[in-house]
Amino acid sequence: MTGARSIVRVKPSRATTRPFLSYDATLRRVSSTKGAYLRESADSTASEARRDFLRRFFHDLATPLSAVALHLEGADRRVQRGEDPSESLQIARAELARAFDLFERARECLVSPPGEAETFAFDALVDSAVGSSAGAAAIEGRTGGRVTGNRRALEAALYALIANAVEAAGAATVRVRRERINGFLRAVVENPGRLAVSDPERLFSPQSAGAGRKWGMGLPRARLQAADAGGRIWVEQTGDQVIATLELPEENA
Repeated sequence: MTGARSIVRVKPSRATTRPFLSYDATLRRVSSTKGAYLRESADSTASEARRDFLRRFFHDLATPLSAVALHLEGADRRVQRGEDPSESLQIARAELARAFDLFERARECLVSPPGEAETFAFDALVDSAVGSSAGAAAIEGRTGGRVTGNRRALEAALYALIANAVEAAGAATVRVRRERINGFLRAVVENPGRLAVSDPERLFSPQSAGAGRKWGMGLPRARLQAADAGGRIWVEQTGDQVIATLELPEENA
């Protein structure tokens, strides 16, 4: 017989556990805060969209905060050498401002309530969003279907897709195609061109959104707005065409 083996338990350090504890605590707080606003039928989709947004946010926020720490260390070394630390402190200050700006952009997206839901014609929603583009987009197809959600938020989400397409297309015409597929209604926004990033999901990152010329927080916010209605948004490159899709569950008659 072999002797009993001793088990050595290693207790994680606070340095390794703190980021994960902080992340989980933040997720629970956001989930609790938004839970009262979400419609029951869309709760799972909306919750997962916010968790995904938070994962991206935590990752992107680490970049300027790491730069702050790096330049503060540089300032400390300069002081030790009897040199002026002003340059390092100025850079740290700029990076800290970037971090606060990113934080405020993300916070505003996460805490804004989705508003009152109503049932309305999907085709009319597309008509209204395209109309706001001042004739820069052409509509194809009809669905005759209805969806439920906050109309203003969903129109803003679709308009964000159209506005980005119009900006990227230049003089070319943007097409908005209405479709019904397997119980879902889609507005497919298509424009000639190529995405500026190899991974389209990066466009939904707060960091990537802030770097665009006119992108703002349009796409990350649009994805959350669609999720509040149980829908989703994605962007893809197909050949020489960029395709952005808003998909919403069709309301049963």
